[in-house]
Amino acid sequence: MLIFFNGCSSSGKSTIIKALQFRVDTPWLSVGIDSFWAMMPSNYIMYGPQSQQGFYYVPGRDGQGPTMEVKNGEFGMRVMHTIPQVINTMADNKLDLLIDEVVLEEDLLRGYVKHLAHQKVYFVWVSCDLKTLEEREILRGNRGQGLARMQMKIVPTLDWPYDLTVDTTNSSPFETAEKVMDFVKKNPDPQSFHSLRKRWDL
Repeated sequence: MLIFFNGCSSSGKSTIIKALQFRVDTPWLSVGIDSFWAMMPSNYIMYGPQSQQGFYYVPGRDGQGPTMEVKNGEFGMRVMHTIPQVINTMADNKLDLLIDEVVLEEDLLRGYVKHLAHQKVYFVWVSCDLKTLEEREILRGNRGQGLARMQMKIVPTLDWPYDLTVDTTNSSPFETAEKVMDFVKKNPDPQSFHSLRKRWDL
């Protein structure tokens, strides 16, 4: 089984996953973009000298202050397109997985929907209000300020079905984790990826 947590940076996905891993009786593995960033040479991420080939930050400003965007180079895109295939292999080996992702581009989501066609996937959107996102971003210290705000601008343009939406603005990671697991227990047949597969004829 796979639970795919999608949401803006600092929305609380990682802490929900940690709470789930603590509460459930069986082992669940956490995997996602940060797992693959950790495998990459530091020169190819953020502000490294070869980051334009991997993943690089583009700072800017808007009417609300500083902004930040993450861009993918050719090597970065190859990594992104490989992730769903790796996750599918892990699932084929009967591993339960918690996917921690920021997928805001249709092309990247299509890859997941295509490669996880025969897997049981719960697609969960992790929501949070902008003020709280920006406060978390500052406190984390490892995210460029304005990244969450730039991502939030994209969200209304995405017409994707989710099996479940959770809001972490005023809920603790453990409360949210309980809500997710309760939903999974009561809904044994998630539909979101099936709907997307039909929509995109995959």
